[in-house]
Amino acid sequence: MEFSNFLQSIISCRFEESMLVKFFENAFDLENVTITNVENKDGVKKGDSYLSEVNNFTVSASGKHKSDGKVVDVSLPIITKCLPKSVGWLKTFRSADFFNNECIFYNTVWKAMNQFQLEKNVKVFESIPLCISAYSDGTNDYIALENVNYKGFSQLTRSGGLDFDHAQLIMRLFARFHALGLAFKDQKPEEFQTIANALHETYFSENYRNWYSKFQINNLFPLIRDAIKQQLPESYLRRFDEVTEDDFFGKQIKSCERKGRLAVITHGDAWAPNFLLKYEGGNLMDAIMIDFQLARYASLGLDITFFLYSCTEQPMRLKYWDRLIEGYHETFVSTLKQLGSNSQLLTLEDLKEEIKLSALFGVGMSMEALAMSLLADDDVADLKAIEGEEVPLENVWVLPLLKDVQKQQRVANMLKHAIDSNFF
Repeated sequence: MEFSNFLQSIISCRFEESMLVKFFENAFDLENVTITNVENKDGVKKGDSYLSEVNNFTVSASGKHKSDGKVVDVSLPIITKCLPKSVGWLKTFRSADFFNNECIFYNTVWKAMNQFQLEKNVKVFESIPLCISAYSDGTNDYIALENVNYKGFSQLTRSGGLDFDHAQLIMRLFARFHALGLAFKDQKPEEFQTIANALHETYFSENYRNWYSKFQINNLFPLIRDAIKQQLPESYLRRFDEVTEDDFFGKQIKSCERKGRLAVITHGDAWAPNFLLKYEGGNLMDAIMIDFQLARYASLGLDITFFLYSCTEQPMRLKYWDRLIEGYHETFVSTLKQLGSNSQLLTLEDLKEEIKLSALFGVGMSMEALAMSLLADDDVADLKAIEGEEVPLENVWVLPLLKDVQKQQRVANMLKHAIDSNFF
């Protein structure tokens, strides 16, 4: 086929033009489809994708409508993620592990979750881009998705804190996603357990302690500690030291391993670049979530606390924390009812307790997310320039101390909120 060599040279030798033909046939109800053009677009901003190389295409095709035989021309923007071609980048960031998990999410987990809601004749959650194809073998991995920018969705910036309307929309997004998982678990426990067990922990496991903990201890904690020292009374610094010096990484492992009654399929990576928003006439209308490399079977509280601490700032948390939690619960309960499960599977008291139990994890992930999001563009590592086959993570993710007072306050106030709330 005309475009196969071009696509395979950029994406993966496993990415076939025939996959696009089949997709266009199914998506547009066509036959005799021919790919007529593939136009390569720009990639993503440095610092928004640490685990993969990203390419944007617009694919044009021609085919006959199955209903009337009329020949039509159609096009679709597509975004593809593939393993980094730089061996140093690939191995330093363990990209193959993350790719494998995300492919499992699209090919197995989400496929089953979506089928569950379709069987109910209720679509409670559709806020994930359409997956055209996903493949993983550790060498030729790729994921091809509908690029929803053409529908008006755009990415949040890495550094901005969200206002109430934005935060509420995304909290309700999580509520529908989590409730779909809990209803599936409630009604088809064996089938749910099969898909849950298919996912692999990609971050917080003893297998990865040597990979991550030195970065955490030597690079991340000093940045956070300095911000607290500059902006908060000494008592907060002492509490931070107490918490982080007592095997913080091990505590995060335990948070991920805890499989209680409210364990569901979680997104896992709830920082700002993984949400796309849609506006009409300046009004916020919709949101979707992307990037499921860190998807895991774990407490729903992990996503909530990670999101709230990484994507909101202190004035918003102090004023609206309870309202955001209540809004999440309201949407969650409504979704459970739509899917035919008992609304008492999650009471508001249950939710608040789960958030308290999950807060240490959320703060831990948010420390990393904020440190990365507040980096100046010049300080973001150029991952393609990593020399050698495998470089220790702490040598690549170098984090200069924050000099800007507002950035220091944002980091310090995250810890202040968690400590003042007696979360740990």
